[in-house]
Amino acid sequence: MRILNLEDSANDAELNKATLTARWPECQVVRTANREEFVAALEQGGFDIILSDFTLPGFGGRQALDLAREKRPEVPFLFVSGTIEEDTAVETLKSGATDFILKHRLVRLIPSIERALREVEVRAERQRAEESMRQSEHKYREVFDCLSDAAFLADEASGKIIDTNRRAEALLGCTRAQILGSKQSRFLALEKSRPCAAGARASGRAANAFDCDMLRADGGTLPVEVSTTRLTLYGRALVLQLCHELAAR
Repeated sequence: MRILNLEDSANDAELNKATLTARWPECQVVRTANREEFVAALEQGGFDIILSDFTLPGFGGRQALDLAREKRPEVPFLFVSGTIEEDTAVETLKSGATDFILKHRLVRLIPSIERALREVEVRAERQRAEESMRQSEHKYREVFDCLSDAAFLADEASGKIIDTNRRAEALLGCTRAQILGSKQSRFLALEKSRPCAAGARASGRAANAFDCDMLRADGGTLPVEVSTTRLTLYGRALVLQLCHELAAR
């Protein structure tokens, strides 16, 4: 672990280092004492934690926080100071500081850093999960849109369509936006459904399939065979219906 410590007092810097290395013997503590050194260290990067005094000659803690948030916003920033009032400390937290520790209560430093590192890991895990979700949704979208049958994914309770594909748009003669939110009964004459033709059953289609008419936007109808699958996603009961053109067979 690499720790950047902005501290103009050599004694305080040594005390911070002793506290840190007692907990993490292999950690590397890089001390900077002024703005120029601090900026150079930020630009070099590679730090897991930033510790900063609040009062420094010609360079304040607020400026250090602003620079850190600008250049390394992903790195937790903790104030370690003996001259910070409670109201000021609260304001620094609102401005992006992770925590503040008073120098005469340095026993809080290690627990505060450990908590900050856990938060970083949780945030990273959440970002990985979100990226995985985006990739999964992209793959799902590609597969769903490339189906040769018209597809309607609907909420089982309400019957409203929550997703469809390009083939459904083509067969219905309307856009995806016009399909979503509508009930399946707007596009499928489900009340007039009929058993699959003998040829369809012999072709190996699903046993739960049935024939009905698809209701096109221009008022025409198209006979289709509908295969229904029930599934649950994120605790929500859904119905997937694949509509195969009977004329195409």
